[in-house]
Amino acid sequence: PKSRFLEAIVSEAATLANIPHPHLTIELTPDTDWVAESLKGLDPILIGRFVIYGSYNEKPKHHNLIPVQVDAGEAFGTGHHGSTKGCLLALSAMRRPKIPTRMLDLGCGAGILAIAAAKLWKLKPIASDIDRTAVRVAIENSRRNKVHRSVRCLTSSGFESIKLKRFGPFDLVVANILSEPLQRLAKPMRAHSKPGATIILSGLLDHQSSQVLYAYKARGFRLQSRYSIDGWTTLVLIRNKST
Repeated sequence: PKSRFLEAIVSEAATLANIPHPHLTIELTPDTDWVAESLKGLDPILIGRFVIYGSYNEKPKHHNLIPVQVDAGEAFGTGHHGSTKGCLLALSAMRRPKIPTRMLDLGCGAGILAIAAAKLWKLKPIASDIDRTAVRVAIENSRRNKVHRSVRCLTSSGFESIKLKRFGPFDLVVANILSEPLQRLAKPMRAHSKPGATIILSGLLDHQSSQVLYAYKARGFRLQSRYSIDGWTTLVLIRNKST
């Protein structure tokens, strides 16, 4: 039986470590969604103009804040990570964009940033991710927040999707990814953004921000502001109108 096999492995490990053999109790546990179970301990997040909560929380009663319900599940993004918080702060600090504004949440994960912008400004963002599972989760979360008619979710590796390109060029892009892919995206980011566009980049460790900033300055972007939360930096850039 499997239990005897496990006991033999533990006993051998104890012998090698020269410690007493432990007494084991092995029980079968029910099939459990451990991701969902771990999320139950997370409290709502108040950040900028938003309060982020999950289905495992009671709906927060903060009448002056915009509620966003997001369950990450199999995709990144509950609002608890420093990179996501930085993006939410950056969105909160922005002036209301002119309508119509073309917005892209590039590498959307669970869709939290596209949903937040849709609720804050009544925008109709595009939310894209290379991972089809993340796109499915983003669709589910947009439905929970009743913005599914505003947020269009699709699969794309960067700007490669023909369907995504048709929605550009963009006035506002949020990309909460990682340092290396963000640096590679500097050239296509310029090609698919309008002069004067706002670009919010995150997913950067503090020491990586200068490399990313250098790559974008070389493509005609300038730094407007930055946020550092829990060791993660968010950069807010403006594409120069003269380039």
